[in-house]
Amino acid sequence: MSTAEIDSSLERLAAETSVSRLLQATGVELVRLLGASRCSISRVIGDLLVELSDHVRTGEPTPLQLYLVSDYPLTQEVIEAGEPRVVLRSDPNADPAEAELLERIGFDSLLMLPLRSRGQNWGLIEIYADDPFAEQEIQVAIEVAERVGTLLAELESNPHPVTRRTTS
Repeated sequence: MSTAEIDSSLERLAAETSVSRLLQATGVELVRLLGASRCSISRVIGDLLVELSDHVRTGEPTPLQLYLVSDYPLTQEVIEAGEPRVVLRSDPNADPAEAELLERIGFDSLLMLPLRSRGQNWGLIEIYADDPFAEQEIQVAIEVAERVGTLLAELESNPHPVTRRTTS
């Protein structure tokens, strides 16, 4: 993926005028940029992880889910440490809860990214793929997640945003 593709994706995200549209667009852009299969974005509320957006490349609808963060130790680590983690279903040392989830939903690789807004834990971005993520893909996903955190803060501080203009 090129710098121009990444910049174009970030511009599309910056043009969104509501949190729900931003989250949906983020899933679409991350799946496209990384060649992934699925992207789920959840909000952390105490020990609950509440899925707010789920984009599947094939377009098939999936029901939104609720999870207990404490049931997924690696997810909890991502949220608390604020650092991304990768899970490979084939890794014998993978977090058993995450590996079981990958088995159940039929993917081989998971990239989890913390979603922080205003310096606080806001949520979690989970990107699923059939192949392991390359380091460049992880770095792009981190860049997108950081930008989305900034955009969330802007949208949440202004409940009646004006349409943003993007520059070409």
